[in-house]
Amino acid sequence: MPAVRLAALLAAALSATATTPAIARTPPAPHCLDAREVREVFQSDAGTLALLQSDGRRFRVDLAGPCPDIDGDTRTRMLAADGWMCGAGNEYVAVDQTLCPVAAVAPITAAEYAGHARGSQTGADGSTTLATVVVKGEERRGFAASHSYCFSPRHVRGWSEDPRGLVVEVNPNRSGGNRYYRVELVRSCPHLAGPVEVAFRSGPGIGVICGNPGDDIRVTSTGRPADFVMTGSDRLQVLGARSGCPIRAVYPMD
Repeated sequence: MPAVRLAALLAAALSATATTPAIARTPPAPHCLDAREVREVFQSDAGTLALLQSDGRRFRVDLAGPCPDIDGDTRTRMLAADGWMCGAGNEYVAVDQTLCPVAAVAPITAAEYAGHARGSQTGADGSTTLATVVVKGEERRGFAASHSYCFSPRHVRGWSEDPRGLVVEVNPNRSGGNRYYRVELVRSCPHLAGPVEVAFRSGPGIGVICGNPGDDIRVTSTGRPADFVMTGSDRLQVLGARSGCPIRAVYPMD
């Protein structure tokens, strides 16, 4: 199956009261998605979408069958009675002229959402697809990182290690309001022990860290001869055989 591309797009919903003034909306069930408030959509495979609401809640939408790729060149709408998508039947994701029935809707965690986001970017061969992105009607060409699963090394303020990996503090004003990100590692990283400095390297060379193939942490020891030295503001030169610490996943800490 070819790599499924990323789209961040406006969601539109069928409603018999489209002209009713905006009021606080109460979902018919706790797991229901408010299609009117969708801010971002990732298609991790032909039958799965991950969606982010404007209030920060994240959802997985399972489709009843394969749906065409959602990208910046398609007209995509979410069709559900009164704008609520619950997986209760008669709900659809419309991609151009194709109606894709919705089978189930469920809330998911930030870690699960980040996994779907990475899946939308990564092909079966492990390559990363840099796709067209559409954000709230504004069309932009090329890769545009989402704060939902990426952070910029330029905005890192500090880091700490724990049994699950790293906690990275960033500038929230530059990171979609997120202050802390969880960085999960592929394996334990003994290089982080002792007095060290770290730098984050993007495997695809896109300047942000998302858990994409090749993303890793490069370590400079401050207590013994360095294995890595800085050669520029954001470049590292490897001086020894030691490799970096591969990154498996990145997501905001709620």
